[in-house]
Amino acid sequence: MALANQRNRALDVMRGLTIALMIIVNTPGDWQNMFAFLHHAEWHGFLGADVVFPFFLFVAGYAAALKLKKSYSTTGPHCASALTLEEQSPPPFYLPLLRRSLILFAIGVFLNAWPFGFVPGSTFAVEKLRIFGVLQRIALCVFFGTLVLRAARSPMKLMIVMIGVAALYELLMRVFFITTADGHFGRSFALEDNFARYVDLSLLPSAMLYKVKGVAFDPEGIVTTLGALLSFLFGSLFYYRKQSPEAFRRPGGFSTDSPRYFLAFGCLAAGFAASLVEPINKNLWTLPYVLVTAGGAMLVFGLLEVFLLWKTIAIEKFTRPLESLGRNPLAVYVLSGVVAKALALWQLAPGQSLKAWLYSHLASVGMPAKISSLIYSILFLALMAFIASRLRRFVIVAR
Repeated sequence: MALANQRNRALDVMRGLTIALMIIVNTPGDWQNMFAFLHHAEWHGFLGADVVFPFFLFVAGYAAALKLKKSYSTTGPHCASALTLEEQSPPPFYLPLLRRSLILFAIGVFLNAWPFGFVPGSTFAVEKLRIFGVLQRIALCVFFGTLVLRAARSPMKLMIVMIGVAALYELLMRVFFITTADGHFGRSFALEDNFARYVDLSLLPSAMLYKVKGVAFDPEGIVTTLGALLSFLFGSLFYYRKQSPEAFRRPGGFSTDSPRYFLAFGCLAAGFAASLVEPINKNLWTLPYVLVTAGGAMLVFGLLEVFLLWKTIAIEKFTRPLESLGRNPLAVYVLSGVVAKALALWQLAPGQSLKAWLYSHLASVGMPAKISSLIYSILFLALMAFIASRLRRFVIVAR
């Protein structure tokens, strides 16, 4: 039982690394002074910050497959007692999954509403509350992705479902064409007239949507969640390839992990090839974007697994903070969002937030502006990592 309860260190470190990148990207000292690789692409294109969210969904998919394997395996103590061999009922599935997804969604809406106008200088209006968001998208991917994993229990069945999801995304984005009083929508990957924007505008007023280049468009909307769901399922597929490498075994003395690297490089190659006919776009979560980021996540995860086999003191010291972050990703995400937003909104004086006051002292040292901005985000990350390390066994992991 001790072995069964052991945590997957590579999973925790990968998840912690993703959370760390997210904090650095989301909490610069000065948004106007950031290194280019820390930005998101404004529309088409690919920059460093664009790997964070798909990496997290990839890890969530891996964790979901791992949890299903442990909790609903057809063999072992969940199905029969080791002493009596009597059949035992598996743990509940649907209600806990629904509850966990609803909690994630609700926390996401809470973070969008925070601080509800309570912080000096901040305002709150229900009619402008953004319903979509990062945690809301994770909630939808966890819910529907885990349902898929429950039904498709083999890599081949999972790939068939993934092909179907990809086909549905392409159908919606490329085939449907709608004319409204506001213009034409569909058969486009441009900001103003893509079909995903039409669906979101049909469900919610523009005031409740995110703004991209001043245009009401939500990058965590309904249609684009199909692409995000694929990122989640690629994480699950990567886990399955570890569990059953024989399905892709080839002669020539390859290691049992070779199929995973074939899959990684295959995704990268397919993604860059697909980018010739469809843009890499994080906001629309296009298929080339899904494939490229999934391939990158597979390579990073695989290399981490190898890296962690070298049990040196230096590696332990380097990975321990990341592992702490990875054990408590939801708590760290929520705390970082609450604190960062409060610092940015709390007005000490007209036009000066608490964050601006803190950053001004750091910038006064005389370092280049981009360096100062990065150091601010690193210090904020260090604070979050310290808090995560103090949480110890109090683990809040949304799997």
